[in-house]
Amino acid sequence: MLEISVYPPAFSEISGSPFTVKAICLLEQSGQPYKIKYLPDPRKSPKGKLPVLKDGSNIIPDSDQIRDYLEQTYDVDYDAGLSAEQRGQSRSIIRMIEEHLYFVILASRWQKDAHWGTLSEEFFGKMPLLLRKIVPNMIRKDVIKSLMGQGMGRHSEVEQLVRAKKDIAAIETILGDQKFLFGNKPTAADFSTVPMLRALTSFPLESPLSKLVTSHPKLASYIERGKKEFYPK
Repeated sequence: MLEISVYPPAFSEISGSPFTVKAICLLEQSGQPYKIKYLPDPRKSPKGKLPVLKDGSNIIPDSDQIRDYLEQTYDVDYDAGLSAEQRGQSRSIIRMIEEHLYFVILASRWQKDAHWGTLSEEFFGKMPLLLRKIVPNMIRKDVIKSLMGQGMGRHSEVEQLVRAKKDIAAIETILGDQKFLFGNKPTAADFSTVPMLRALTSFPLESPLSKLVTSHPKLASYIERGKKEFYPK
């Protein structure tokens, strides 16, 4: 049986990272039996991150590589029915969501002081007291350092919000009046987009960033459809 290692649940999501949620959705839609293994500490994983898929002796890290593996090994096509042009558009949407919007969300959660306490309690609240005084701040420093290296952390909160607003407006435009981004059936782009938007809206502190989604009923309905359609039951 396939085994997917992911972060524990957080903020009403089945896992604390939109990438691990995406991987679970990919498995759910693959038709293959699988089990979930929750790992709070990813440091021993191949890339120091989660998700990681185990299939017998095969170890596959990274949600994008997991998708490739499932498609190639189990004859799954997550973009079935899409034209070559639509497949190209899907890839572009995924890259916008995962390589840009994600870092705005990351900055909002880890870099913004007003949100840090809530995040720290959710992710590290069950740690022994002594570790809780040291480990969370160490990890936060590493995350902020990576945000600065990637570039998003160098922008002001207002500038980050402007960038996110453009991404979310693009998603809403592509969605239009459809059930999902490319019609009545969810495809790979939805498996990336819905968990990312859920990461925005499930954080318990309302912010200008979360309002970019919650203020648009069309997007809110899209998120709920996705959760019902391809999240584990």
